[in-house]
Amino acid sequence: MANKITAISGFPEYLPAEQLAFNSIVSKVQAVYAAFGYVPLETAAVERIDTLTAKGIDSKEVYALRRLNVEGDDDGAKELALRFDLTIPLARYVSQHYANLVFPFRRYQVQPVWRGERPKAGRYRQFHQLDLDYVTEGALPLAADAEVIAAAHQALAAILPSGTKFKMRINNRKLLQGLLKTYKAKDLPAAIRAIDNLEKVGADATQTALVQHGGLPAPQAEALLQLLREPYPLEALKGVSTTPEAQEGIAELELVLTRAQEFLAPRPSFLVPDLTIARGLDYYTGTVLETTLEAAPELGSICSGGRYDNLAESLSSRALPGVGVSIGLSRLFAWLKTQAPYNTQAATTAQVLVANQSADLMPYYTQLAAQLRAAGIATEQVLAPLKLATQLKNAAKKGISYAVIANDEEQQKQIVNLKNLATEKQQTLPLAELLKTLQPLLA
Repeated sequence: MANKITAISGFPEYLPAEQLAFNSIVSKVQAVYAAFGYVPLETAAVERIDTLTAKGIDSKEVYALRRLNVEGDDDGAKELALRFDLTIPLARYVSQHYANLVFPFRRYQVQPVWRGERPKAGRYRQFHQLDLDYVTEGALPLAADAEVIAAAHQALAAILPSGTKFKMRINNRKLLQGLLKTYKAKDLPAAIRAIDNLEKVGADATQTALVQHGGLPAPQAEALLQLLREPYPLEALKGVSTTPEAQEGIAELELVLTRAQEFLAPRPSFLVPDLTIARGLDYYTGTVLETTLEAAPELGSICSGGRYDNLAESLSSRALPGVGVSIGLSRLFAWLKTQAPYNTQAATTAQVLVANQSADLMPYYTQLAAQLRAAGIATEQVLAPLKLATQLKNAAKKGISYAVIANDEEQQKQIVNLKNLATEKQQTLPLAELLKTLQPLLA
């Protein structure tokens, strides 16, 4: 008895139309990033466990590797695991290839990562991330923050349905830490984590966490939350916090926003300063950002990241500062594939079908298909003479636009029938006019 076929929860697979839509989204983002001078990078699916956990990743969520049947020593396989994200592989890569890279190193990367999470809607155990990072040695200019933000903003504008509004919310960790010091926080990391959870748990729970874990006096916690949640001109903040760190953070945030707007001009932008953006990860040291969709707030942040002083701190003695963002591609695609134009994606790359009405005419059909492909027309050839109605029905179901049909008599006369599979209208024309007729129809 055959085993029952069941999907493995949390490991998404796509039907042909969905996969083609997914690939088109990736291509659009890659084109934007390449236009800014970023180069593609792919790293191995596995890393050493000590490399993955060096940044404080919860080892419970890491998928370790082992062979099913091991004889004798396992040649170190127990020390390997599937990558958890794309940032740690980048840190290992730049440390390993430092001597052969030209800095600043601009890279984008789209690959799957694996996490031992409980799967649910929009959250998977295997999912694709699309990362963009600018890494250098020595001083990292604030213009790099702005460039990465602008490139990611432009990429989102390229893949989202027309008219979709998103909000790219930007803050600065120095500003946030300076404000927390002004409001008497005793445990800065705990206070930042509390603010990072504000949208998930609400103001009351956040205020409690600021007091209990961040060490803020209750009146200061309430006043800080009110300040963070209300629109506040950055210029006015200069009078609220007098710490040098906060003043530096305000100046950096103003400059990054200005430069990013310049990169995007004259396009409309959805950049906004937001003091509640904290990004709980400790390695962020300056600019931080998160992005939400007005039409689908339930997705959470679809693009997030920030600036870090030392990408490879746990792997190398060299200080390699950088700034990066990551688009949560799989989570975003779960929504995008239900929206136009992706929900009408054809299930094939072929635009034309060459039908097969006789096994004896296979050389002729093959020649027809080859001529169409040579002219740049993606063409599917039927390789067995099925019932013609079945051939046309299957082609239309996949989204092929036109069928070229010819039997033995028509081949002798050097004529073909060209059928529009959407309207079912058909015309007969000389074979010599096929290309001239098809090309404008497919343009």
